[in-house]
Amino acid sequence: MTETINLNEQITNMDSLPGHEEELRIKLAELTKEMNQFTYIVSHDLQAPLRVVTGFLELLDKRYGDKLDASAKQYIDHAVKGVSKMKNLVLDLLEYSRLNSVSMEFTEVDMNMILQDVKEKMAAAINDAGAVINADTLPKVMADKKQMQQLFEHLLQNALKFRTGKIPQITIISKEEENKSVIGIKDNGIGIDPVFFEKIFIIFRRLHGDETKYSGTGAGLAICKKIIDLHNGTIWVESGLNKGSTFWFSLPGKISN
Repeated sequence: MTETINLNEQITNMDSLPGHEEELRIKLAELTKEMNQFTYIVSHDLQAPLRVVTGFLELLDKRYGDKLDASAKQYIDHAVKGVSKMKNLVLDLLEYSRLNSVSMEFTEVDMNMILQDVKEKMAAAINDAGAVINADTLPKVMADKKQMQQLFEHLLQNALKFRTGKIPQITIISKEEENKSVIGIKDNGIGIDPVFFEKIFIIFRRLHGDETKYSGTGAGLAICKKIIDLHNGTIWVESGLNKGSTFWFSLPGKISN
């Protein structure tokens, strides 16, 4: 905290002085790197104690479960669920922080193949939801393949999760725009109030309090935004309450089918 305050003071002082732009850029880059490393280490190291807590809770239930009353069993159940939620938060934080710490490998990526791979990986969830997925012919882009897989996986998970009672209809759209590839994931789900368009891309920001109906940590769309930012692209949403949503993202480079 002290380092951050000191840096803020330095930035304020340097803003009024000419010729310090490069020094400021370097200091900001160093601070960002340190924060990313700190986040990665903390999220990684938190997993071990969480496993210990889970193990002892399970052991307690196994050895003494028949001696505990209903209230005690309920307390153990609440504790296990709490640890599970914390574990998911840590794993999502780890995934988010890894995006800054892992070297990206830009290659020509066929987005049709990415979509097919993700659909196969998510086959069980897609079948359980009874979802119908249709797709335009998608472009090839210069991107990091693993991150494109992450991107599609989170966007499809989002479309499946926030569905209504209707059969989920998901359409992958490709648009041609000058010097960029634009792809949209359209669904017929519950939609989003426009006042929340910016907030949904903030990590761990959940719009729905009912975790039994809409599970998750609220990290998925933040991870998507981070991926797109790292590719110098843009991500945005078009939606309305009860009108479904279309999540668009653009990547630099002309579309090539």
